[in-house]
Amino acid sequence: MTMPEFFDTNRIADDPEQWNALAERVAETAARASKRSTVDWLATSRAGCVAASLLLVAAWALMTPTKSSSAKTFAAEWVQALAPADDIGKTIIVRNSPPPIGALLLANRRGSGR
Repeated sequence: MTMPEFFDTNRIADDPEQWNALAERVAETAARASKRSTVDWLATSRAGCVAASLLLVAAWALMTPTKSSSAKTFAAEWVQALAPADDIGKTIIVRNSPPPIGALLLANRRGSGR
């Protein structure tokens, strides 16, 4: 039995069909990986779970009122921040009772510039 040469590549298949099959497998794998959504990444990776947990804790900490501000002031700030931009919507949300009928009927006249 003779020793093969050190750089002998006779046993390696080097035909176009083999390279095309390899290119197709690489393309399929890349396409499958690109279809993963961010939610999939967050659910399957440990770093994603840690990042989501930290974001959740930070959001909770920002939304929780501190000892210096009362809960009533905090709630009033959120109502004002989330109230609709139009006058009727603000009247309905900010007041604890229904708006007067006059405010509802005359709101369009004030808004149209008549």
